[in-house]
Amino acid sequence: MPKNSAEPTARRPGVAAARHAVEVLRCVSQAGGSIGINEIARRIGLHKSSISRVVATLEDEGLLEREPASERIILGIGLIAIAAPILTSRGISTIAHKHMERLAHDTGETASFSVWNGLEAISLDQVIGTNAITHYAGPGQSNAPHCTASGKLLLAFAPEAEIEAILAESLPRHTPHTITDPQALRGQIDEIRMRGFAINRGELSEDAGGISAIVRDLRHRPVGAITITLPMYRFDEARQDELVRQVCNAASRISLEMGCTEGGPGKL
Repeated sequence: MPKNSAEPTARRPGVAAARHAVEVLRCVSQAGGSIGINEIARRIGLHKSSISRVVATLEDEGLLEREPASERIILGIGLIAIAAPILTSRGISTIAHKHMERLAHDTGETASFSVWNGLEAISLDQVIGTNAITHYAGPGQSNAPHCTASGKLLLAFAPEAEIEAILAESLPRHTPHTITDPQALRGQIDEIRMRGFAINRGELSEDAGGISAIVRDLRHRPVGAITITLPMYRFDEARQDELVRQVCNAASRISLEMGCTEGGPGKL
């Protein structure tokens, strides 16, 4: 019987649990879509109960997910956060970058692209705006989930268990505008999820604000956030609606290029 392509051709000494986790991830990746627990077990050659335990652990870490209707296994968004260093030069960041350049040019403000790592938003890429006087959200920077545009946006689309865990923690106050009440943040999360974008008006730093819109993939899953960050003196109410439209349109263009045809934010 031919050797399964998901299993390495040669083995070196290592931790069995770690090796099994890698084999499961590789198997799901090679499936080209969703795959059932029984099929993973058959391909790898481990008992179904062992595969179930590995899958459950990888789900907890956001590296695997289950399709809601079928419970079949697919790759998780957590893999993107782990791969962030290489994504800055390929894949989703490559697709997003040209749209970030256009957004930075059209608005004059700094644009960035971020993903969720289970706790906060992580910036993968940045394009400095023509009017920028400060560099915001450089690659590798983390953005808190309760007081930044990208953080609140990606929190709103995170698994419910991650939302509950963050709401259960203390929400540090950075400015008088910071949301520190979990119920108030929950209300914003519900609103953000419905409209597909988030706004920060001086919540982390009194002199800076931002707008962030969700980016979706081929399966209509949230995979990242495109954001503009700007000084508050250029972020008045009269300009806010136009900036929201521009950011949401950029998110929709990225989503469309990634294969999402079900619409997106910005239908204002």
